[in-house]
Amino acid sequence: MTRTSEGGRIVIFIPNSRWNAKRPWVMTPHAATILTALLEAHFDLAILDANGGNLDEEESKSRLGSLDPAAVLVSALSVEYHVQYHTALALAKEACPQARTVLGGVYPTVLGEEALKDPNVDYIFLGHAEERIVDFLNFMMKGDAEHMTDLPGIGFVDSNGRLIINPVKTYIADVKQPVKPDYSLLDMTPYITQDTMAYQFNSDKLAASMITSYGCPYNCVFCATRTISGRRVLYRPVDHVLEEVDFLVNKLGVRELLFLDDALLGNRKRIAALLKALIDLNYDLTWKAATVAAWHLDNDLLELMKRSGCVQITVSVESGSPRVLKEIIGKPLKLEIVPPIVKKCRELGIDCGANFVIGFPGETWDELRATFRFAQKCDFDVAHFHIATPLPKTDLYRIAKEQKLLPDDFSFTDQRFFGFGQGFITTKEFTPFELGVLRAFEWDRINFGTPGKVARMAKLYRVTEEELTQHRRETRRKLGIHF
Repeated sequence: MTRTSEGGRIVIFIPNSRWNAKRPWVMTPHAATILTALLEAHFDLAILDANGGNLDEEESKSRLGSLDPAAVLVSALSVEYHVQYHTALALAKEACPQARTVLGGVYPTVLGEEALKDPNVDYIFLGHAEERIVDFLNFMMKGDAEHMTDLPGIGFVDSNGRLIINPVKTYIADVKQPVKPDYSLLDMTPYITQDTMAYQFNSDKLAASMITSYGCPYNCVFCATRTISGRRVLYRPVDHVLEEVDFLVNKLGVRELLFLDDALLGNRKRIAALLKALIDLNYDLTWKAATVAAWHLDNDLLELMKRSGCVQITVSVESGSPRVLKEIIGKPLKLEIVPPIVKKCRELGIDCGANFVIGFPGETWDELRATFRFAQKCDFDVAHFHIATPLPKTDLYRIAKEQKLLPDDFSFTDQRFFGFGQGFITTKEFTPFELGVLRAFEWDRINFGTPGKVARMAKLYRVTEEELTQHRRETRRKLGIHF
């Protein structure tokens, strides 16, 4: 290996999601595998994974001190876990006061000014790392402030105390050469051996998550993807994806994959080639898709998906009202195509779930109820209901703010306003309390209305019916807020 830069070790620090009494989120840190692929040839690189190792703060600080980094990189996937990221940066400064700290990922991309309020943050890095991060780190490690000041997509507080945030100029789809994830510095054991208190794959196999494309071409009112990734999609080459699958299957023993792409089925030729290759490779592998667009599905594709090992999909329906879909959410979905998809999935033995969102500004109470009627009519294997939550840099937040529909003290970094289980928007049609009650009790009615559905859900969640009964009871009594 040839390194082109000197200046000390760089550590990718993955905070423990359990710190500060938060719910654990134990899922493959895909950003770390991309950073490894980009940086290992250029720098002395190490990973400190406090999340996978379930390290407490003191142990993390001790290990950081032993690694003696010149720079610490923290990738912040979610605003909800911003406290954990800032805790990690504080630990880095305590353990290695001279180390420079960089906060990247979704959180600083959408809330850069908020992130830079922390004196433990030396730099924020906005947007994608591909084709950008090496030059940035080279300048930073050399102390080349003159060149760094003009780099797009970075932020810092200058010597005069001024906040400098340079906007991004490119998005992930502008990258000429997609990067193959590199797992060489990461212990994957915690991410494929499921902990009942961690993110649930609901699988009895060794399972891993994968991302084969980045970005989404659509513009749903509640989504910040266009701010983070732009409006185009970067599809990884099929051979890259197959190399990663082969590694997960033959090196780690994985037998089930969860695809996290927003646009997994968006390129018909590509997904067909990938699925046919999986069939030919005959891995005895099953797979699930966390979210798919219904308009990409037809009988031929569903049959190909089944032959390649698909056992579960979740369709993003969002609303049972055509007007809400078109005029409020901005989703190009025709509801009449959904019931045949559910029927075909049942014929093939593919579990079909759905995501719905209620509580948008401009949505009427009758339109809310139409969503639940539609979900019941379709008879999904599981229907998930969420309450519209304003996220940074989204049209939903802009609209709610302009119309004064949020609490006066609403803040993206206040834990009272995290999550999708409770509402914060109040209109003439509904209050957050009404949405919470409606969501919890309709979820229970629609998913568990008959003994057959109860048995189906217990099998899907891989729990006993007694455990499922307890979960239902807690959901009703806490209105879906378990954390």
